[in-house]
Amino acid sequence: MTKDPTYAGWWASISIGFAVVVVIVILVAMILTYAARIRDQAQTGIGAMDIARSNTNPVWQIQEINVSAGEIWRHAEKARHLLEGGK
Repeated sequence: MTKDPTYAGWWASISIGFAVVVVIVILVAMILTYAARIRDQAQTGIGAMDIARSNTNPVWQIQEINVSAGEIWRHAEKARHLLEGGK
């Protein structure tokens, strides 16, 4: 039984192909693991942002209060002016 040179090339090609497939499988597994971590962190961040938004909604309502207070102030000045006899 002698070694045929064509079989040596065949085994080398199979070995290289197997190594390439193993490396690709490892890389895809790593990518999927990192994608799952990113998904979990994004969901945590979205939950935190929802809480922050609900906690800061009253701050945004201050602008409406300021507008209302300004209108009340202007109407009060106009009423005082009319009560003093002005037009």
